[in-house]
Amino acid sequence: MYQMKVCKTLKKIIIFSILINLTFLYILLSPSNNSETQFYEFNVTNRTLGFSHIYAINLANRQDRRHRMEAIANSHNLDFEFFTAISKDDYETLNQYKSDLDPSHKACYVSHYILWELIAHNGYMSALILEDDVDFETDIVSIMSKVYRVLPADWEMLYIGHCSSEGSIFFKIRQWFDNSLYQLFKSDTPACAHAYAISYSGALKLLKEIVDIKEPVDVEIVYKVRSGDIISYSVEPSAIVQWKSLDNPSDVSPGTMGSQWPLKNSTLRFLGLI
Repeated sequence: MYQMKVCKTLKKIIIFSILINLTFLYILLSPSNNSETQFYEFNVTNRTLGFSHIYAINLANRQDRRHRMEAIANSHNLDFEFFTAISKDDYETLNQYKSDLDPSHKACYVSHYILWELIAHNGYMSALILEDDVDFETDIVSIMSKVYRVLPADWEMLYIGHCSSEGSIFFKIRQWFDNSLYQLFKSDTPACAHAYAISYSGALKLLKEIVDIKEPVDVEIVYKVRSGDIISYSVEPSAIVQWKSLDNPSDVSPGTMGSQWPLKNSTLRFLGLI
């Protein structure tokens, strides 16, 4: 009996040692440690989280969401420019863009597309696009400061929030020991479009590539990311998530709740708004 206990203990020690060694090996070989990589320069202390601009998409009839977004902006000393989302009933605008999507998904697509046009027209070097049902980590500035240190200069999209589990098994192992970790990964299947940034070159590319779409806009972007047509990175875990509840239904897909991606420290909860 004693020998069996000793053997089990030794097995656990060996497995633990292997995991630790693999983790350190991954860190050493990680692209972020490549001294030849050119990194993008940001000023994260500005009022746009290091980007040139921040847009927040908000339907005219969802002032409740706008008020929450304004509270988030004030809490983090950020400036949001609110863009009135295209309505599914605005056929005059929708008919200017080719797509066979249903009116709700097409309105979502057109809203994002128009913002890409504005970013290109205004010559913004980068911009963060938010939908109006998001919540921020309370230490978002600190998280983004770390992200910018390792974000390659040739980035075109940056998912600060997404609806997937990005990253490697090595990172997930590290999270078992320290769940406060955040890391940047080359995007695989980021999904969702509630919190992403694009560079100027990224905006030009999206305007060219995401046209006459057959799937929701976030899905079409994922196709381009996976094919390598767009250079995209994802923050893992998400530092900006969609907040969902029965009294906060989706405007694009009413009646659906989808998956929950909880924050570690919610800004809206801290402010007492959810």
